[in-house]
Amino acid sequence: MRAWTERRKKWVRMAAVIGAVLVFLYVVRAVYTFTFYKASVWFPSYLASLFASQETVADARKHVVFLMVDHYEPGRDEEAEARSERWLVRFRAIAERHHDSYGNRFRYSWFYPYDEHREQVLAGLCLAAAEGYGEVELHWHHPRSDSQRFPAMLDDAIRWFQHHDALVSAGPNPRTQFGFIHGVWALDDSQPRCGVRRELDILFQHGCYADFTFSTIGTVSQPRKINSIYYATDSDAPKSYDTGEDVTVGKPIEDRLMIFEGPIGLNWITWRLDYAAVEAWARPTPGRILRWIGANIHVQGRPEWVFVKVYSHGIQSQDVILDHDLDGMLRSLEEICRARGITLHYVTAREAYNLVKAAEAGKSGNPEDFRDYRVPKPATSTLLQRRASAASGL
Repeated sequence: MRAWTERRKKWVRMAAVIGAVLVFLYVVRAVYTFTFYKASVWFPSYLASLFASQETVADARKHVVFLMVDHYEPGRDEEAEARSERWLVRFRAIAERHHDSYGNRFRYSWFYPYDEHREQVLAGLCLAAAEGYGEVELHWHHPRSDSQRFPAMLDDAIRWFQHHDALVSAGPNPRTQFGFIHGVWALDDSQPRCGVRRELDILFQHGCYADFTFSTIGTVSQPRKINSIYYATDSDAPKSYDTGEDVTVGKPIEDRLMIFEGPIGLNWITWRLDYAAVEAWARPTPGRILRWIGANIHVQGRPEWVFVKVYSHGIQSQDVILDHDLDGMLRSLEEICRARGITLHYVTAREAYNLVKAAEAGKSGNPEDFRDYRVPKPATSTLLQRRASAASGL
């Protein structure tokens, strides 16, 4: 009996040591993650959101609006055109296999960087857009500038894109329209490499309908406000988008830039951060998809329309995007939505913005009715028709 008691004490001590080691490793992992990935920028907001009451609806009433934005960077070298064309050929095959609840093919949003400036790359993207595979928007790692010089720089960028029918609406009265992703996340001088303190206002005044840069980790550029779609009021201070006013049903705002965020959160068991990146180092899984939906990003007062925005660097992560994971991610998303009775909508960045504005205006019901609610289809949508007319001499 005494021997049994001694053995039990030994086991208890051993279990206590193992438990202490596990707790220590957990704390080390937490501190490393918190520090290295600069989670202190946004984690307090995330923690507060866990205890705040949220608008939610049953899955049977829920519409998931899914968009994928790509920092599409095939490069500046002579191989960029061939690299991009190979990517697009393989992407088309994947997109053809996936459709949402209304039969819409999966559509992409290519944010092409003006600083790469390859005519044939942009022409290839615009052709894919004309074929209905997505839409082209503006990405830019612009050189350090200021609020006085940047407007002219932006004019030059827009003019170059519009030469290929991008960043401009279709129809007899074309107007400039574009979504934006800032290079290296440095929007509104949130990092010294930007320098433009009034960047939000300048973008908005030049036809930008929304910024799609965030969410992300590992940088001070990530806003404190998370898992939101909101309006940011610009100022002469850097990072004016750090906070803002939620887009809300019945409270239209028309005088400032919308910040359209993707989900960000934490797996408490592994202390792994999830910021909706689909990359070689952040492969999509069914568990991650459930967390993206669970972030519950929506227009305040319209909780049945849940927006899930993920992003990638599709060229750099092409093994993930093109080999297995994009196909698998879309298949898992479709299966999850079917199993839970959720209605799925595949949209572009422009269409997602239109749905947000429709919700803000009090529209409800089927999001399919509002894909072109505010910002019309881009000129690329009529490119093939115009080419055919020109070829026939009409």
